[in-house]
Amino acid sequence: MAEKEEVEAGDQHRILADQVKTNQRASRPFAKAWRSYCDSHGDGFYDPARHPKEFLEDFLKTAADKHADSDDEDSSDSSSRSRSRRRSRRRRRHGTGRHRTRHRRRRRDRGRTRRKGRRRRSSSSSLSGELPTRKAAIKGAERAVAAALKDLEALRAAKPPDEDEAAQVEEEQTQQKEVEQKFEKLKAEIEAAKVDKIRETERKIEEEKATRLKEAEEKLNEAIAKHLRDAETKLRSEAQDRIDAVKKKAEAKLTSAMQEVPSKIESSWALQMTRLEQTARDARAALDALRKESKDK
Repeated sequence: MAEKEEVEAGDQHRILADQVKTNQRASRPFAKAWRSYCDSHGDGFYDPARHPKEFLEDFLKTAADKHADSDDEDSSDSSSRSRSRRRSRRRRRHGTGRHRTRHRRRRRDRGRTRRKGRRRRSSSSSLSGELPTRKAAIKGAERAVAAALKDLEALRAAKPPDEDEAAQVEEEQTQQKEVEQKFEKLKAEIEAAKVDKIRETERKIEEEKATRLKEAEEKLNEAIAKHLRDAETKLRSEAQDRIDAVKKKAEAKLTSAMQEVPSKIESSWALQMTRLEQTARDARAALDALRKESKDK
């Protein structure tokens, strides 16, 4: 029976932890309330599995009550919000150009502020992880010191009145030193865990940075090689086009020159024949003149 009860209690605890995790993923206000509740009552540990069943039940009951109150407030304020939204839409629709510009500027500034807040929250959450915050750790240590002091007071009250005062003072000092040592040890453990988490995060960031840099270099080399291949292909095609054009021009000039050669030969031959005939006529005339002179003598 005891084992069965333990199994049922474990199942209930697991169901409650899963319910808290599911509600955190589904609702941001629920997650915020859970973190605040853990900071106040759970030593800053955000994992539901690390808390007992009673702690989870109390939180769920508190969250349900707050949710009911918020629903009542939302139902009472819904009409006023709808009226304000209608008024703002009317202003945006019928407002001047300056009003629209101012509205766009405000909306852009709000978007930037939201993005900065998300980045800040994501960076802080990635570094913290499941570790308690510094404030929560200090609160837990203070509660531990207060509990130790309370135990010390109880021990003082439980001692017999006839005990030696020096031994009592020495024991108190010893207990106080033990409490201080525990506090320092807890503080050192928290700091060491944070340092380890930060180092691990930095290592992961460096690895991711190196991987992305390598991928970027590979993509850049591929792009350069592709660009060079395209440029080479383009230059070759342009050079081939120019060679073809020059070849066509040379062939055209050669064809025209070959066509002009016979006409040039004929014209030069006719010119030479004309010159020879003129020379022959001149020689015949000179010969006739010489014959006439010889007859006259």
